[in-house]
Amino acid sequence: MVLGVDFDNTIVRYDDLFHRVAVERGLIPVTLPPRKNDVRDFLRGQNRERDWTELQGYVYGPRMAEAQPFPGVLEFFARAIRRGPPLYIISHKTRTAVEGPAYDLQKAAQDWLAAQGFFDPSRVGLSPARVHFGITRPEKINFIRATGCTHFIDDLEETFLEETFPTGVVKILFGRHEPPPSLPAVEVAEGWAQISDYVFNVAR
Repeated sequence: MVLGVDFDNTIVRYDDLFHRVAVERGLIPVTLPPRKNDVRDFLRGQNRERDWTELQGYVYGPRMAEAQPFPGVLEFFARAIRRGPPLYIISHKTRTAVEGPAYDLQKAAQDWLAAQGFFDPSRVGLSPARVHFGITRPEKINFIRATGCTHFIDDLEETFLEETFPTGVVKILFGRHEPPPSLPAVEVAEGWAQISDYVFNVAR
């Protein structure tokens, strides 16, 4: 087994942060549920796609340090690095923000990983060389293929629906309790406890 893991919304949980920053900027009512997708849907429903895109750049850039890892993800990575399988972070992330100031989003992500202890041998011990950010989704998929991933974890079904996604790679859809109609054969996991059970018990 060679495992690849997406970054945004799979390792990093943004719900509270997106809500907080959007309220600070006066973009949404404070009563809106504190979920990233609700913030997105509210702004898109008002034809404010540009506000949403700029908000993403700001959160993924200068406010990235305030984001939190999903419960259990640090423990999963530490266990995988101690015991196997080989593990990579592979994500689709532009170098700079699409709207607003040109924040370096990839550096912000690397800094976040370092601050959370992913690269610290005494905490997790992931090599920075095992982190790959593709500027486009096809580039991300090329990294999945080049690293020899046999399993890939992602919160977006769109990744798995790409025509170029390598056949034979087991698709694990994060944050779901049942497969979507478009991916009936996909494995699903609501959280990192389920992924740990699958990786260290079921799929060994």
